Amino acid sequence: MPVVRLLPLLVSGTVAVVTFAGAAPAQAAATSPSSTTSAVPGLPASVPAAALRPEPTLPTPAGWPFGDAFPRTSGTGRLVGGASYWSDWVYDDRGASSPVAIPTNVQSDSYGDSLAPAQGGYTYSNANAHNNGADIFRSAVGLTSTTSYWRVDWNTLTDPTVPIAEWTFDTDGNAATGASTWPADAGVSSPGIEKALVVSSRGAELLDAATGAVLAHLPTTVDANARSFVVAVPRSKLPVSGSWKVRLGSGVADATGTSFAAPQEPAGQSTAARLYNVTFRSAAQEPPVYTDGSTDALEASLQKAAANTPLLQQLGADGQARLVTGNFWGEDHQADALATGDVSPFALTVDWSALAARKATPEPLVKGYSNRWYVTDLHLGQGIVPNTGNASGDVRPNYLGRVQPYAVYVPKNYTGSTATPLTWIEHSLSVNYNQYGALDPQQIQQECEQRGSICATTEGFGPDGWYQDEAQHDFFQVWRQLALQFRLDSERTVMTGYSMGGYASYLLGLTYPDLFAEAMPLAGPPSCGLYIIGPAGGSADGGSGSDPHCENDGRTGPLVANATWVPFVMADGVLDELVPYSSVLEQINQFDAAGLRYHFLTYPTEDHLAFAAQDRFDGPISLLGTPARVTNPGTIHYSWYPDAVSSSLGIGASSVYWLSGLGARTATGGTVATVTAGDGARPTPAHITTVTATPHAGALSYVDRTSSWVLGPTPAATRTLRLGLTDVSRLTVDTARALLPHGTATVSSDGPATLTLSGLRPGTTVRVSSGRTVVARHDGMAAVAVPAGTSTVSW
Repeated sequence: MPVVRLLPLLVSGTVAVVTFAGAAPAQAAATSPSSTTSAVPGLPASVPAAALRPEPTLPTPAGWPFGDAFPRTSGTGRLVGGASYWSDWVYDDRGASSPVAIPTNVQSDSYGDSLAPAQGGYTYSNANAHNNGADIFRSAVGLTSTTSYWRVDWNTLTDPTVPIAEWTFDTDGNAATGASTWPADAGVSSPGIEKALVVSSRGAELLDAATGAVLAHLPTTVDANARSFVVAVPRSKLPVSGSWKVRLGSGVADATGTSFAAPQEPAGQSTAARLYNVTFRSAAQEPPVYTDGSTDALEASLQKAAANTPLLQQLGADGQARLVTGNFWGEDHQADALATGDVSPFALTVDWSALAARKATPEPLVKGYSNRWYVTDLHLGQGIVPNTGNASGDVRPNYLGRVQPYAVYVPKNYTGSTATPLTWIEHSLSVNYNQYGALDPQQIQQECEQRGSICATTEGFGPDGWYQDEAQHDFFQVWRQLALQFRLDSERTVMTGYSMGGYASYLLGLTYPDLFAEAMPLAGPPSCGLYIIGPAGGSADGGSGSDPHCENDGRTGPLVANATWVPFVMADGVLDELVPYSSVLEQINQFDAAGLRYHFLTYPTEDHLAFAAQDRFDGPISLLGTPARVTNPGTIHYSWYPDAVSSSLGIGASSVYWLSGLGARTATGGTVATVTAGDGARPTPAHITTVTATPHAGALSYVDRTSSWVLGPTPAATRTLRLGLTDVSRLTVDTARALLPHGTATVSSDGPATLTLSGLRPGTTVRVSSGRTVVARHDGMAAVAVPAGTSTVSW
């Protein structure tokens, strides 16, 4: 495959060439016949097993006589079957902000989320809280003819004596009646409270809010498996009618279980509020960028300070301010409200007649940016564990709960009537799933809204998973959730991300090239960790062995040739202090050696942190479009790390295009297996690779180095197949997708392997040049052994 290098890397000039828009030659992109959709509509058929595993069902708690119909979007509610259901954010139990609204980030620092600060600063002194002991995950109110039911679901509940919750009731809708101060030493207020229900594992008390008198002692049904508290209140003790304004908050219980204990606050901070979490905050009340008066003033001061900060130490012209206004955990408004002690903005209106009539409302669809949750099938534990690694983290899960969050952007014109493209925007090291909503709202608009694409960002169980192992499992399980909730176009998925998310664009885009139409690594390192050039560099786990796949299988350079049918858009700064430009150039050299199509945007004056926060990615985003993936190419080059394949996690190489059942003879860390295939029945046009460079001036100037294909004639179709195998022990060829109901394969292998042909007519005879003959089974499968060297298989 010749490469014509017309211009050097950085040049001021332009040469007209054939450009790509994500599409491969028409002959290679043919899709019929094929199996391109999976059992889940909207997912490609070749997704790994992790994307197909059913989501576990959360148990319905004892004492709750209704179903479970909770919405999947944080900050939303719905009615079903006599109950009102509400979903809160997870991991948002951060308490009050400091008096000047500076993100204290006490928890985030120890968990490795130093670039995703929490606005609230409370922590837990009780180890049994597992750093997440008062986190309300969901809540519900139900009604029968005799009883009202009050339910709190906790994200973490290893010790039921840790949390306490308080419901307050404005029963007449009149803020001038009743009390304002919440009972039980909650330290907050909201006007118009007639009654309150204080709930702990040791029981519940129905209180008169004005006098503090106990109106009833009630049992709490504690279900540790469901992680729920349920209190049934007879209507004789708490008559219900009309519409109530209901509020709910949580904290740590005192020794009696009847009052709130003082929170663990940062040194030098003292706040009256004892609540860690206040629910019934709507999605609109906790936007991805949240500002109020004190925060706005602080933002202005930080912008001024940033102007005098050295280039390589700042977070962009206004990046420091965005760390204040960015709502990384969906708790900024909560934190500021708790700092004032006034939680009146957060309330749920309970219409008792609607519950009595068993009214049903649909699952809310939030347009624009929102947070959602799903239930993982991994059993990692509960709560949050501190990050014990070096500056790059421990490369292990830190957020362990069975409920995991992710971010979604839904275009304003989405109706579900037509299939919609999906764009992944994966987060950077030390940030979280709300990175782009919090720091780069313009990027969200350009990449999602203007392209008419649903966008999603996963958490990956923590800030430093590098999209391997559990973090990669999380990615595919979220993809399944998106396909179930939205109508996705499985042919138009684009993989993007910044920094560690850019590494994900390399890793996932190259490991699973048949799933994606295009990839866009922004300041993405080619390796899992710091990589300079050649052997120089180190893995993200610092050689600790905490993640051997990062250390042994983390370099994506050996996989670059997999991108034959996946165009890449890459953007990097010459002054990048965390992703050395030398490592990127080495990656580009490998793209060139493979004769691949790409855009490589070089920013001469950009570093890593400033580039991330300036929110100016117009150049690379303008090159994306909405391309379609190639499903049945005529040529395949595929390399993979056998050691990175995990059957328990359901991830890793198993199939690519019309090849499946991939296996390797060696699974040692760092070993790469390779299969090359040429299908004469799907002839691929000859092409010449042409390279140009075009400068672009603007707020951020860059040079676009473009590698494009100039197509030649298409050869005549033949019923032949060429296979080259390196360290491959087995593979399956789908003869239907390869358009080879009959044919001859020339197999060159460096060792013995098993070749299976699928899609044959039952009874078809398969002959090997060694003299062995096999007859296709009733399912159209035939497996033959091929020796080392070159052999011929015909059918």
